[in-house]
Amino acid sequence: MEKGRQKGPRADRQQRFHHHPERLNDARRLETQVSKQALALLLALRGDENVADLGSGPGFYTDIIASLTTGPVYAVEIEPEMNKIYRERGLPANVRLVEGDINDLPLPARSIDVACSIVTFHETGGSVGLPKLADILRPHGRIVVIDWRKDPESWEGGPAADLRFTKEEAAHKLEPFFQITAAEDLGLYLFAIVGSLDSRTAP
Repeated sequence: MEKGRQKGPRADRQQRFHHHPERLNDARRLETQVSKQALALLLALRGDENVADLGSGPGFYTDIIASLTTGPVYAVEIEPEMNKIYRERGLPANVRLVEGDINDLPLPARSIDVACSIVTFHETGGSVGLPKLADILRPHGRIVVIDWRKDPESWEGGPAADLRFTKEEAAHKLEPFFQITAAEDLGLYLFAIVGSLDSRTAP
C-alpha cells in the first residue's frame, strides 16, 4: 500500500494543478484551508528562524511564512513550473527557491529551525523525507504538518480518500523522529501535527 501511495500522490498533484496552478494562489484557501492566524499560531516563530516550506508550489503560504521571520525561508518545490510562477510573481527578499524532491531534501545539515508541510504530506505517502529532515533540522527543531483529513465533515476538494491520513496515522509516521506536541483537527477539512525533533534522533 505504501508503495502505491508514493506513486499516486505525485500524479494526483500533477493532474489537479499542473494545468491550473492558479488554484494554489486562490485567496479562498485562507478561508477553506489554513488562515494566516492559524498558520502563525502553529509555526510559533520568534521572528528570526530559518524555515523550510516543503512543497511550496507557487508560494501562496510561503509568502505568509516569510512575513513571520527575518531568517531565510527555503521554498522547496520539485515542479519547475511552480518555481517559475513564483519567481515571476515576485519573491519576498528572504525567500530562497530550492528545486528538489522533499523526500531527499537538498539542504545542509542543521540549517533549519522549523520545517512545514502544507497539504503536501499525502503526496509523499506520509514520509516528507523524514530521515533527511531530521538531519537538516537544528537541535530542538520543529516540524508542522498540515494536510487533508481522511474523515472530514465535507469531501469538497482535496485528494482521493486512499491518499489521505487521519491525524493519528500522520502522528505515527512522525513519531520515530519527533516528539508530537500537538495533533488537532483544523477547520472542516484538515488536520495539524506539530513535532519537536526527538533528542534520540538528533544528529
